[in-house]
Amino acid sequence: MKNSKFLMPMLAFVMAIGMAFANTANEQSSGWINLNGVATQLSTDPCQGQGDTCKVIFEGDDEERVFQVYTNQGLQVPKASGITNPYLIPGMPQ
Repeated sequence: MKNSKFLMPMLAFVMAIGMAFANTANEQSSGWINLNGVATQLSTDPCQGQGDTCKVIFEGDDEERVFQVYTNQGLQVPKASGITNPYLIPGMPQ
């Protein structure tokens, strides 16, 4: 009985610390685009603000394709943006 009076609060304390590090909050990713039928993650997050849907264009793309940005890899939820024009991203789509 004496051991359980000491052990139970100690166990609760250890579990509380463990649960503090078990946070699985969904971090906002930089965004996903549909590149030739393949979900591709952007290396930067160009989309800022709320309102219109976020679109990007790559600086080195000869075809000047405009890609809609999504919040998840399933390409189901469009990402919001504060501007209507596509964001210009340096480089080429991979």
